[in-house]
Order: sequence, then C-alpha cells, then structure tokens
Amino acid sequence: MLLTCGEDRETSSVALRLSKAYPETVKAFIGLHPSKALEATSLDWLEQDLGWASGVGEVGLDPKYSETGPGSNQMKALRAQLELAQAAGKPVQVHSRDAERECVDTLGGFTLSSVLLHWFQGEELLQEVVGRGYFVSFGPALLYSKKLQRMATRSPQGHVLAETDSPVPFGPLGGVHGSSLIPSVVFKLSELWREGFEDARATLAGNALRFLGLSEKG
Repeated sequence: MLLTCGEDRETSSVALRLSKAYPETVKAFIGLHPSKALEATSLDWLEQDLGWASGVGEVGLDPKYSETGPGSNQMKALRAQLELAQAAGKPVQVHSRDAERECVDTLGGFTLSSVLLHWFQGEELLQEVVGRGYFVSFGPALLYSKKLQRMATRSPQGHVLAETDSPVPFGPLGGVHGSSLIPSVVFKLSELWREGFEDARATLAGNALRFLGLSEKG
C-alpha cells in the first residue's frame, strides 16, 4: 500500500486519479502544503474532493517559506484544512519543520480521527505527541541521523510509520530516493527495536492501517 500526498490543487488531483485507478494500492491524501500558502486563494476544491480522498495532507507550518504566526497565510490555511478534516472524519498528515511547537499547539484545538507528524524532529515534544495518540514517521535519514535513531528508539512502536519523503533525494545516500528505500528504513527500525525484520514490518503495516482507519482486510 502506498500513501501519496498532494501539495496543491494540481498534485492533489493527480493523487486522486492514481487512487481511483489503483484503489487497493494507492491511498491519496489531498491538501495545501505550507510552501504553497501564499499562492492560495480558495480551498473550495479541497472540500469538494475530500470525500474521495483517504485523508488531508500534506499540510502544516514551515518558516522556511513564509510567516507562520497567528493570522499568517500558513496558519489560516492549516486551520482551515484541519477544520475540513475534523468535519469529514479524515486523518491528517502534518509537515512541522522548525515549527513543531506551533503545529502541536494548533492540532490540540481540533478533534481529529488520526494525526501523522511526518518526519517529526521535535525530540523534546515526542512524549507529548505520542501521549495524544499521534503517529510519527521516519524516512531514509534514519539510516544516518543519530537524533532520528534516538527518537525512533524512544517512540512506542505502535506510533511509528516508515516513509520516503520522495522525490526528495538524500545526499548522504548518494542522492537516492523513492520507495526502494523503505526496506532499508524498516531494517534500521528493526535493529533499533532489537527485533526481526518481519516483526518490524508487521508492526508498521498494522500501524499504517490504524492511521488510515482501515481493518486488516481493508
């Protein structure tokens, strides 16, 4: 099963087309990425298409792109999308780079079916977010980042997912990216958890189904 996320109306539309073509394999999340917040004029398209999607994402905050404080375009877009996800009972995938505290505080104002903090690096907030029942995901940087390895070790296994963040290439891995890296991430998690690869894979697969609100046969 592949979870693909949109970052604006165009890429969200592509994600939905893939999901409709391969419903058992591709689960589409649609949303407006914080890098696109200044370009947004309306989120009507998101509300119209959300019934077909598996969730809302990739949404969030990131000061690299623009202001993230109260009243900013990024914050308005995030809150509007969280409201839609809450009303629709859809899970949410959140980008929180350098804005972990702001994202966690904002999420706390909503009742959401499920939350994934993608590539979460807020080590000091880890226990708070898993205490809320949120999921955290680790990507290929786990293979070389001591901080992420430490966080993965400290994260309850039932709250962890694996990801690629493709098409972002990874310099320390020779610029490699894509789904072919997932087995390496799973293997690293199995090492950190001191268990077999298959046990780690089964745990992650079950976590993904719970995040999406699907049954084992879903």
